[in-house]
Amino acid sequence: MAELFIFTLLATIVAIYRVLPRYRQLRVTYTLWNKPIAGLLTALGLTVLVSYAGSIYLQNTDNTTLWSLKTAYTQSPIEITSLEIEFIQLAATITIMGVFLGVFLSKSVRIRNEQMLLSALRDLYNRGEYATLVEVLRDNYTPLIDHPEKPTPPSEQQWRDIDVTVTHTLIETEEAEELDDSSPLVEYVEEDNEEQSARERVRDTFELKRRQATYYLAMLRYRLADSAEDSSSYTETLLLDPELGAKYPIIDPGLGIDIILDIELDGFQRRDVTHQYLTTLLREKNSLLYQEISNNMTMDGIHRYRVNPDNRLLHALFSDCSRAEELDAYRPIGDTAKEMLRDQGTKEYDKYNAQRLTSVSRSKDYVFNDPIFVAISFFDIMVREALYQRIDWHMWLYYYESMTRLMCENYKNTEETDPDSEWPNDYSRFMYEMISNMGDLLRIMERMVENDEYDVTNEDGNYEEFIALESYRRNRGGTIPKSAVEIMLSCHQEILTTAEIPHQFKKYITEIIFTRCSELREYEEESLPWKYSEFMLKRLDAMIEGRPGSEYHRELESVYNDGVRHEIVAKGITGGWIVDELDELIQSS
Repeated sequence: MAELFIFTLLATIVAIYRVLPRYRQLRVTYTLWNKPIAGLLTALGLTVLVSYAGSIYLQNTDNTTLWSLKTAYTQSPIEITSLEIEFIQLAATITIMGVFLGVFLSKSVRIRNEQMLLSALRDLYNRGEYATLVEVLRDNYTPLIDHPEKPTPPSEQQWRDIDVTVTHTLIETEEAEELDDSSPLVEYVEEDNEEQSARERVRDTFELKRRQATYYLAMLRYRLADSAEDSSSYTETLLLDPELGAKYPIIDPGLGIDIILDIELDGFQRRDVTHQYLTTLLREKNSLLYQEISNNMTMDGIHRYRVNPDNRLLHALFSDCSRAEELDAYRPIGDTAKEMLRDQGTKEYDKYNAQRLTSVSRSKDYVFNDPIFVAISFFDIMVREALYQRIDWHMWLYYYESMTRLMCENYKNTEETDPDSEWPNDYSRFMYEMISNMGDLLRIMERMVENDEYDVTNEDGNYEEFIALESYRRNRGGTIPKSAVEIMLSCHQEILTTAEIPHQFKKYITEIIFTRCSELREYEEESLPWKYSEFMLKRLDAMIEGRPGSEYHRELESVYNDGVRHEIVAKGITGGWIVDELDELIQSS
């Protein structure tokens, strides 16, 4: 019966192995398949077999002991009876079972055979078993992705600089006796030794030995750490592979989030991997990016989205916007959106010239299934959060400008376009969203100035760099509020000079922008909001200056006199009068 129990335990190992996920089964190959552990398991297996044979022998003979040894140190001989055999057999079996269960069930395992791991990774990739491949990468995040940095030996020049004194001393002691006193070599050595004191030579020799010792100790720690240098290099290649890069963000988006959060990755192409990851998420509808953008529309206060920790991707990127800045998170989203717009413009039927996203029969959430709308929302969340976190540059809000330009190039009045609607087609909806978002950035600036809790001034009473408007210079770029003004007016110019865009929508956008300027003008003269309204007017002047009668000027004058001026007059009655300045800028003499 004891043997039956023993072999039942061994059969249990096999049964557990068969029901394990594939990635845990593979652990056996690269964790146990090395000489020490294989030797141990072989020895334990032989122990079980030998003890089993010994047990059979005792059961079929009249002997009560398998082996007896008399010693001078014990009064009675040492005997191995059937009881001891069964205990040995049980101990060996439990040890084997413990080894395997440790590999099967542990949260992480140590890689003891890198070649087997590398072979497994290549085999999974070649077979197209991407789900299992991603699970293996997650299971071995350290060291496949978070690989310990290999110590770098001091450069050859560093060794030479320290070693020069020691070398000169050796030349003098070992070779000088063989040379004549007039030898140039001896003269050189003597001059060198005169320049350096004995203390300096000792110091340099000590420094040489210290660096050597530090390097060798670092190499020892590296060898003892869980490392897989070749497999880690191959993993980096896999994550940058277009085929796998188009799969793993959907199979397991958590892997990309872990890489985004891991700021301590050394030597790993974290930025490139993140770019491919975000590109895939935008291209694949219903991906994690779409879900989180849709779930992250809750406002936290005024004009600020609440970046919910449950939205792991957005929280990883924007809970600390310096991380998004470091990874250039704007680039894959902006570039992919622009590429999609270019592709859309080459198609015989452009779906965005219809009203798919503005139809009243559609759910409000339907817009979050569209990649362009998601890209616009991504920038909106990122830039607002960056402004609240006092990032002092524009976070490439300028993608709104290039996206608007492409939309205007694609804009067509079709049977599905409604010129009299608030948003004649989906392109109109996109452009409205971008203009509105930039207007909200200026509202955030207002809030920060008005509310003492934000404390946006320094010790000298000047505004902090991230929000200040130091001058009205025409150079592009700078802070988020300044860039918002520049981009909003640039987008306005693109919209007004696009013949296909209905006149009514041009009026609508113009009114939004001028109303925003009027609201900023309500503040005390020379206050920061007032300065931003002045900056808007000066930028408008710069766009018209020297080009009176240009297409932009003509369109602007047309919409301004066709109802926009009336609305701005009505707004100015209660404060924020800018009609006189606009009349002077816009209306032809």
